[in-house]
Amino acid sequence: MNLTKSYKTSIATVNLLSEQIIKNIIDDNSNIDVADLLEIKEANLKLANGKKYVVLVNSGHFTTITKEARELTASKEFVQNTLAKAVLINSLPHLLIGRFYIKFNKPHIKTELFKTRDKAIAWLKNELIK
Repeated sequence: MNLTKSYKTSIATVNLLSEQIIKNIIDDNSNIDVADLLEIKEANLKLANGKKYVVLVNSGHFTTITKEARELTASKEFVQNTLAKAVLINSLPHLLIGRFYIKFNKPHIKTELFKTRDKAIAWLKNELIK
């Protein structure tokens, strides 16, 4: 059994909030690329310990994501054990990018945008019991 509760990747801190809820805290001023996403996904899978899980993403301030990374995170292959993803929005640019991502990339992981952590976690818990 995996007893680790946190991992640090090159651009993120990945924490186990509770069983099956994982938080990805993206560092401020990051430009997320494919390699970063793969590193975060590996940490998520280790923390999930083979179980289905949901993800709370805190995108950090002044963070961007490459087109290739958006396409990867939206892909069917990237889903693996992820049931849903809640993204905390902390600025208008992140809201616009988030809406663009959902509308045009059409992620295979059910994805919603939230302004508050409490609403995001409540939604994730609901997604776990579906």
